[in-house]
Amino acid sequence: MFNQTAVLDGPGLPEPAFAEQAQADWAVAGRLRATSELQALHAIPLWPLPTLCLVLGCFATFGLSAYGMLEGWMPIPLGIIINTLAIYVSFTPLHDATHRAVSRNPFVNDAIGTVSGQLLFPGFEAAVYRVLHLAHHKSTGELHEDPDEGATGSLSGLFFFALFLEFHWVSWYLKRFGQWSTAQNVRFILALSLMAGWYAFWIASPWALEWALIWWIPQRIGILLTLYVFAHIQHPPGVEQREHPVKATAIIKPNKWLDPLMLGQNAHLIHHLYPQIPWYRLVAGWRATEAELSPRAPLMRDYWGEWSPEAFPNSETPWRLARVVATEDIAQDIRLFTLESASPSSLPIYEAGAHIDVRLEPGLVRQYSLIGRPGHAGQWQIAVKRDAAGRGGSMAMHSRLQEGTLVEVGSPRNHFPLQVSSGRHVLIAGGIGVTPLISMAYALAAKDFALHVFARTPAHVPFDQTLQRFPFAARIQLHCDDGKGIEDGEIASALGQYQADDQVFLCGPAGFMERVKAVAATMGWPADAIATESFSPPRPSHPDVPFTIELARSGRQLRVEVGQSIVEVLESERLAIDTVCRQGVCGTCQCRVLSGEIEHRDAVLTTAEREKGNKILLCVSRGTGSGPLVLDL
Repeated sequence: MFNQTAVLDGPGLPEPAFAEQAQADWAVAGRLRATSELQALHAIPLWPLPTLCLVLGCFATFGLSAYGMLEGWMPIPLGIIINTLAIYVSFTPLHDATHRAVSRNPFVNDAIGTVSGQLLFPGFEAAVYRVLHLAHHKSTGELHEDPDEGATGSLSGLFFFALFLEFHWVSWYLKRFGQWSTAQNVRFILALSLMAGWYAFWIASPWALEWALIWWIPQRIGILLTLYVFAHIQHPPGVEQREHPVKATAIIKPNKWLDPLMLGQNAHLIHHLYPQIPWYRLVAGWRATEAELSPRAPLMRDYWGEWSPEAFPNSETPWRLARVVATEDIAQDIRLFTLESASPSSLPIYEAGAHIDVRLEPGLVRQYSLIGRPGHAGQWQIAVKRDAAGRGGSMAMHSRLQEGTLVEVGSPRNHFPLQVSSGRHVLIAGGIGVTPLISMAYALAAKDFALHVFARTPAHVPFDQTLQRFPFAARIQLHCDDGKGIEDGEIASALGQYQADDQVFLCGPAGFMERVKAVAATMGWPADAIATESFSPPRPSHPDVPFTIELARSGRQLRVEVGQSIVEVLESERLAIDTVCRQGVCGTCQCRVLSGEIEHRDAVLTTAEREKGNKILLCVSRGTGSGPLVLDL
């Protein structure tokens, strides 16, 4: 069983070409975030017993070891090892607190994180470290932008970075000093002053040697261990989370001896997708999402060793040149383009249901399904429906691409994979939606399948009467309504009564697909037996309108225009908001709403929370424009 929705031909992709990959990754993560299982994993307690035990255990262990070293009954090498582990473990509560994943009470959350963090970074409070760590989440893998970027790469580079970590962080922060609020800058300078004072006091004291053996040496080793566990083996260098959310962080393969020391971070990918899941639930988060995330090919690696070549999706060239070798009008406003490689190497093979990116110019990128027999290299075929009311991509394809034209294309991608079962395979297309289903029909030649194509008239059916050219023509059935509308009975006839292991693969306009799914539900088809591919991303329930936000603590009002997010407006005013994914998935930017109507567009809040109307995800959700949206800021 499966329940899959792929989105094709969405908004034009920004550079680089991998933006579509990120959109698809976050779409899967968002769908999973809305499930009851992940909602439960995100339920944060007021008093987190596992985390409190961790904090108390760290301080008790460190204190007992330090006392033993001073009294002489604890061997110094053993004491250094014990203190190193205590300091390493103390990072986890601080780490969770930066994401508000310790306690649902903000004061308790930050207090626990700050106290725990003193073993590792004396003087730093959770709110200060939050700025650095959330920047790492937003910019993972980005050269000069990720404050922890030096922890990836070579082991020698990791050692140097760990030795001078605080200097790296200060340099990173000062380069961006102007983008933070005055209050935030004051907190950072205060934390830095307290840390400097800590070092100065002990270095100048008569107990400098004892301090170095009990704390400084274990702290430096603890930082090295923390960076190794949380960054070095987790993030392949140069792979950016904004382009590859599922590939920028790894899943560490199980090891019964080392897994307990990871404190959940062997599922660090889950932390980067859902940072508000506490450390003691991360492995459960991976178990809950593994089936859906595995098709996205997350990176699996051991505790040591080099990264495998497939860990570097950015190393492959995103675009290749292809030549249009033939064009054919196969229906009203629909043109078939046949492409071949413009270089000596052939175009690669593709799977049933796959599509490619076509870039006509920077910023003008569209996705089209590949038509034909999957598994064969050489030529690619795509069909494009001319839409004068569209966003310009289809018009440009029809007007610019002639026989002999060179065009940039991406590698085949597949977010609508064929899953073969022992039951029936019902392929249902609405007009141009037949294109990905043709390759599926080829792949199902030896299986029980039927292809149903719904259209207004035969002239609107891709390939029209030439559908007979396909070897599976006998299994194709046309349904034309001459503009009168398809009857539910005809859809029901195409679907047939559901039996175990039957599957539907559905592609076409959103309204058509919703109609088919509604009829299927009345006939007993479970939702997870239907896979869909759409030509556009889900549309908000209301169009964007300008609206006003009011910051309750100052009374200040700001206008949010169409095309702007609340986060962008606040940042333009140097009002820093914690964000990570900016896709409405991670929950980092959640804010309390005191009054006003909200247009929710996130995957985080439950139905009950939305009905209350007192929370908003500032990165994607909006006001309705009916009045000011008063935020607790």
